[in-house]
Amino acid sequence: MLRRLILAMFASLAVVLTALAGPASAAPTTTTIHEKGLVETFPDVVPSCIPGGETYIVTTRSNLVEHETVFNDGRVHSTFTQAGKVVSAVPADGTGPTYTGRFAVWGGFNANRRTVNGTFTFNVTLKGSDGSRVSNHTVDHFNVRPDGTVNEFFHCH
Repeated sequence: MLRRLILAMFASLAVVLTALAGPASAAPTTTTIHEKGLVETFPDVVPSCIPGGETYIVTTRSNLVEHETVFNDGRVHSTFTQAGKVVSAVPADGTGPTYTGRFAVWGGFNANRRTVNGTFTFNVTLKGSDGSRVSNHTVDHFNVRPDGTVNEFFHCH
């Protein structure tokens, strides 16, 4: 779900920024945002290569860096890195183990007037209160060709 949300967000951003593009001779606009100690709580499932699963309430504490360059000819380049701790992942229904661990997410996105592409990675290592371990790595890549067709690659292990 997170990867679809990120994909939709960047695709929407590309359309808006391309439409607002001004003269090609102007300097690009670059923005960099740093967030340290970012705390987020959200419902999710314990990462697995099999869709679905029990809902957990997850709390993370992380650092995030977002970088974006928007060119006046409609090109966009953006990237982000977020890494930190899974402070707790507690089963929403009160059954099953509680997890703690570490995670890292990276995304890169590029767009111009003809094509759009993005690549995202997600890594997590968790330890359960029952001694179980979860380790998950996913890579997702998409590109939109000039004719509008979409190619997508997703790998989970």
